[in-house]
Amino acid sequence: MTYTYKKFCIEVRGDYACFTRPEMKVERVSYDVITPSAARAIFTAIFWKPAIRWRVQKIEVLKPITWASVRRNEVGKVASPSSDGIFIEDERQQRAGLFLRDVAYRLHATMEFTPPDKRPRVVRPVSEVL
Repeated sequence: MTYTYKKFCIEVRGDYACFTRPEMKVERVSYDVITPSAARAIFTAIFWKPAIRWRVQKIEVLKPITWASVRRNEVGKVASPSSDGIFIEDERQQRAGLFLRDVAYRLHATMEFTPPDKRPRVVRPVSEVL
C-alpha cells in the first residue's frame, strides 16, 4: 500500500494572541509571530489521529505586527480542598503582559501518515467494557 503526504493550508486570525517566551518567567511576553509548535497544535486540534503527524512547512504573516500592553490581576495562591479558602485581596498580584493584537496568519503543513507497522503499540490498561 502506498502512503502519500497531503499538503494543507489554513488561515487563522484573532483579536489577541500570546505565544509566550519561556525566558520571561513572571511577565507574559509574546514572540513576534506564531511559533511552529503552536501552528502544529492548531492543525492537530482540527484533525487528530494516532497515525497522523503534522509538519509545519511555512508560516505567512498576513497583517502587520502590532503590540498591546495589558495589566492584569492574578491570584498568587492555589486553593486546596483542605484550606478555608483564599482572601483574594491578600493574594492578588498585578502583572504586565505584552501581547500581539489583531493577528492573521496563513499556515502551511503536511499531513504525514504513519504506516500501521511503524505505529507505537497502545496497551489499554482498562477494559473497553467500562
